Amino acid sequence: MNAIDSQPPLASTSPRRGYVGLGVASLVFALAFLPAPLAVLYDLNDECLRMTSWASGFSTWQTLIHLPPLPVSRYWYLLVRTAVIGSIPVSMLLAYAGFVSFRSRPWSLLFHGLYVPIQIVLMAAMLIGAHRISAALDAVAASRDLAMRLPFHSNVRTTAVLVALPGIAYPLVLAIAYWIYRRSNTRRPAR
Repeated sequence: MNAIDSQPPLASTSPRRGYVGLGVASLVFALAFLPAPLAVLYDLNDECLRMTSWASGFSTWQTLIHLPPLPVSRYWYLLVRTAVIGSIPVSMLLAYAGFVSFRSRPWSLLFHGLYVPIQIVLMAAMLIGAHRISAALDAVAASRDLAMRLPFHSNVRTTAVLVALPGIAYPLVLAIAYWIYRRSNTRRPAR
């Protein structure tokens, strides 16, 4: 037996080796998705401000920080605000999971496993709250516009859907890829 046959194969499945592709994809998605939910909060605060006063929050970051006067239920507003603010540390968790993926497979799976359910719950809460708020804002606009009958349509629901689609799709892709990976590994015969 020569020295080449006694060496382990190059593609060993050592737990110390990381998932480079998963790490890159997670880092890119986390950095791209980090500011996206803030668009929902901006639209929500701006529309609430327009419904309760003549002011508008365009071109000002104050719209994101301060709570506007609310023409809608405080419960639904706080649900959307919590989901948006909660998605920021969850995106940072994904970025950390992506960074860890370069070094360690077990830690990568652990952090991605934490990320997936939290992200899906936050995006679902944001979608439900945005839908209820958009319906309430449309009803308030219809009741306030007695003289001119100007059409008003709340953009909060649309913005939330545009943000939540990739926010739910990436965790689902991670979960399905993990399920396929685990299924293919359990079918392999032991050597």
